[in-house]
This record gives sequence, C-alpha cells and structure tokens, in this order.
Amino acid sequence: MLTKTKVAGAFAALALSAAASAANAYVIDFTSSSTGTRGTLFGGSVVWELYSDGLLDNSDAFDGASAPAGTELSFETDGFGTGSDASHWIGIDFSAPVLVDAFHFLNLFSESSNGTAEYAWVVVNGGEREYEFVAGDDWSLGAAGFIGGSVDPILASSIRIMTGGGADGTALADGTLASIGIAPVPVPAAGAMLLAGIGGLAALRRRRKA
Repeated sequence: MLTKTKVAGAFAALALSAAASAANAYVIDFTSSSTGTRGTLFGGSVVWELYSDGLLDNSDAFDGASAPAGTELSFETDGFGTGSDASHWIGIDFSAPVLVDAFHFLNLFSESSNGTAEYAWVVVNGGEREYEFVAGDDWSLGAAGFIGGSVDPILASSIRIMTGGGADGTALADGTLASIGIAPVPVPAAGAMLLAGIGGLAALRRRRKA
C-alpha cells in the first residue's frame, strides 16, 4: 500500500522526469547511414519528414580528408543532397513546431582563384526567417566543405534549403544537408506537473511540522 510520503515522492519524481524530457535537445544527423527521410523527436511526440523536388540521396560516403572538429556528427556519409543540380531544393516538415537553432552542410566550397563561393540558403516557415551560409573551404585542397553553425532559434514547422554558387570546378553546387539542431521547447504540461510536484512536497512537509 502506498503511503502519502511515497505518493508525493512518486508524483514529484514523475514531474521532474517530465520536465527533464522537455529539456532534451536533439540533433538530426543526416551524415549517419542509419538516418532516413523520416524520423521522430522528443520521444516520438514530433515527426519530421525530409523531401525534395528532385533527387534526394545520402548514399555517398564521407569523402573529406578528416572529420570536421567541434561536432558530434557521424560523418559516415556526406548527408542528403539533390545531386549536382543546384536548381533543386530540400524541404523538411515537422508535425508540430520545433525550436531550430543550428544548420550544417557538407560539400560546399570556395574558389580562391576567381573569388566565387558556394552557399546554402535556408528559408524557415515560408520566409518568416532566412539564413545564408557561405563556404570557405577551397575545393582543390581536399577539404570537406563543411559550413554552418548556430542560428537565432526560431519555432519552425517547415524548412526549405537550396544551395548554389558554382565554386568547386563543376559550375554547379553539390552541397548536402549534414544536420539540423533542435533546441528544447518548454512543455506547459511538464511545467505544470513540476510545480504540482513541488507543491505536494511542500504540503507534506507542512503536515509533518504540524
């Protein structure tokens, strides 16, 4: 039989667990060979789906001389791209808004001899916010063409990505989507449970003192 102490403790633990789950951030790692075009976030509560108006493929093995430092990506593949045709785009939709805070790309290069540079252009929620990442790696030096980083977080339901620039000697961009960072989104229910759990513990302590 559960005592009041055990009930209050269990409820508080449940509340803390729920709040902690709301604080877990995710990285969708498209360089992992096991990542497909559909997945889930936050314990399955949000579904994401990747699509394109052209070829969408992540079968190319990572071909950089070494894995870029400062990330936790797998770098088993080059991520998802649309081939060598820069006229196509990649989209990702979420079943519920998520707080996006980072983007990374591979196979985007600059050409020092003529001053050109490939780029990735990201449009969120149909144009509510836009980001542009410009390449710095020289394609002739065997670098990975890895660019991107943190951005001002935005609640996103849909994202569209295009690459362009033609700086790698082919006259066409061949950039690939390596990862998207998802920050924690506060869950009102988890917050309410946390407050209720704390309140329950406080009430129990008052009873004991009385």
